[in-house]
Amino acid sequence: MHIDDPDRRDLKIMVAKMYYIEGLSQEEIAKKIHLSRPSVSRMLTACVKEGLVQIRIDDVSSFGRELAQKIKEKYNLNHVIVVPQSHNLDADKEKVGQAAAAYIESILSNGMLLGISWGTTIFNIVKNIKPNIYLKADVIQLVGGTGNKTNDTDANMMTLTLSKALGGDSYILQAPLMVQSKVLRDLLMEEPHIKSHFEKMKSADFAIVGLGSARPELSAQFRSGHINMEDSERIIREGAVGDICGRYIDIDGNHCHTSLSDRMIAIPLDDLKKIPTVIGAAAGEKKADIIVGALRGGYIDVLITDEKAAVGVLNYNCR
Repeated sequence: MHIDDPDRRDLKIMVAKMYYIEGLSQEEIAKKIHLSRPSVSRMLTACVKEGLVQIRIDDVSSFGRELAQKIKEKYNLNHVIVVPQSHNLDADKEKVGQAAAAYIESILSNGMLLGISWGTTIFNIVKNIKPNIYLKADVIQLVGGTGNKTNDTDANMMTLTLSKALGGDSYILQAPLMVQSKVLRDLLMEEPHIKSHFEKMKSADFAIVGLGSARPELSAQFRSGHINMEDSERIIREGAVGDICGRYIDIDGNHCHTSLSDRMIAIPLDDLKKIPTVIGAAAGEKKADIIVGALRGGYIDVLITDEKAAVGVLNYNCR
């Protein structure tokens, strides 16, 4: 067999199948397609670099699989991934980010619209998405911007970064996550470009959202300066265990109409529920309550978390 163009995508796929599926050596492949062994080696390297071949190490333990199955059955979810716990929270977030990125890559297809929120776990997901030159998917921001204090976790920046990796367009919400008053929020929501953005959110094929804690030491809103200690304490007194896309909920998944609710510019929870697949990601045992609230409220269809959080979720009613 003679192939004139060794850079063709179909040739790379054929070579990858011979090597990874059929088990042929690079020398054997070279003889079959009448190219040099170094040419075959370069094509295999290109396959990995371009995303035609994706190598994953499945390090989910049998304990993690058991936890995932129990949560899936208990809350009737589409899918649950429980990664092994690490030595600290940052490492747990990184593992959850890697697992969520792999899952997103597995369900993405051309022409999709992906909704994205914000937070450190979402940041870990975005940075682990591998660019794919053969894919074009758009990304839409589900919450307003959070400002320069949290550049690495700002929704605007992450939307741009992710859309670049996916080769698609980015739909940026040109408004802050929180404003000074309900009056200002209502005025901004009447702006044509913001109004059309919220309509576009409803077309999302799936969404990836963080599950934020109401505890100030874990709250992205507190770290970003959007709320202070007094706000945090009041939110907790009002029954909130955490937030999804800036919207606070209680342990049963009910929307908590806090003093901050009317100042938020973010997707309403009822609209989030209408997105066909919502992926919720969170790490750490202290996130068990917000995960339980999100599951009881039916806000997420897929959960990606770590073993400590998963155990906390399953044991929550035992406390």
